[in-house]
Amino acid sequence: MALAFAVLLVAGCAEAKPTSVSPQFQDAVTALVRAAGGTADPSFTAMTCGSIFDGDPDASVAMWGDVDLAASPDDLLTAAVSLGWQPQVPVDDWSVLLVGPADARVGLRRGHLRAEKAKCSISGRHQDLTMPLRPDLTDAQRAILGPSFARATTAARKISTAANVPADEDAFPTAGTLSTAVLHTCATPTTNGAQWRATSKTPLTPDADLPTIKRAAIDALTGWKIDPRPTQPEYFTATRDDTTLSAMMTKSGDGVLELTLTATTTTCAPVK
Repeated sequence: MALAFAVLLVAGCAEAKPTSVSPQFQDAVTALVRAAGGTADPSFTAMTCGSIFDGDPDASVAMWGDVDLAASPDDLLTAAVSLGWQPQVPVDDWSVLLVGPADARVGLRRGHLRAEKAKCSISGRHQDLTMPLRPDLTDAQRAILGPSFARATTAARKISTAANVPADEDAFPTAGTLSTAVLHTCATPTTNGAQWRATSKTPLTPDADLPTIKRAAIDALTGWKIDPRPTQPEYFTATRDDTTLSAMMTKSGDGVLELTLTATTTTCAPVK
């Protein structure tokens, strides 16, 4: 198995070639460095991804930039927010992580700023910032997103009650706070921002009466706009303000009947 995987990786390799760096990437990173008080110009490089898994190996590009930056993490964060970059929760030994225009990523580590933008099927080549990221919300973003998540949590817990199953505290906690929600970076026409999403799966009893549960759940969602999907006794959706919620009662791959609740917001809360 390991040998076959290695052969597959080798077969997927093509020659990585130097190529031009996007002016938009250069301008965005340089503007961030200047806003943080840096005077040195970042050095930029770009290479084709070098993998046949990207289709045309010469069409997909990884680009990056490096510069020493004396700014403190707080100064860089302030500058980033002013320019519409979304702060991320720091991980590993990075003191600042950011997502900016067109998914460009920036990290600050021990006085060195690293910027990357890549869409390669095989990550790792010339890339230090491919780790999973979670937006670090500003107070203003929490004020925007918090009510919609609380709204979804209240509704999800009502649906669980109608189905006679316990609410999923990890996905939809009693407190209704954003701490457990899945956050991701989004973009508006003028800035980056953040959205939330939450999903729970709870086993139902094998003899659960799906039409009865569905009616009780819909009746419990006072004030929500319901799409009852009358031909689907196991499914419905609900919308209220900028919050959407779906409920599905189906069997899992293991044959267990489950209640799946998925909620999200249509609002991309801007970072500035």
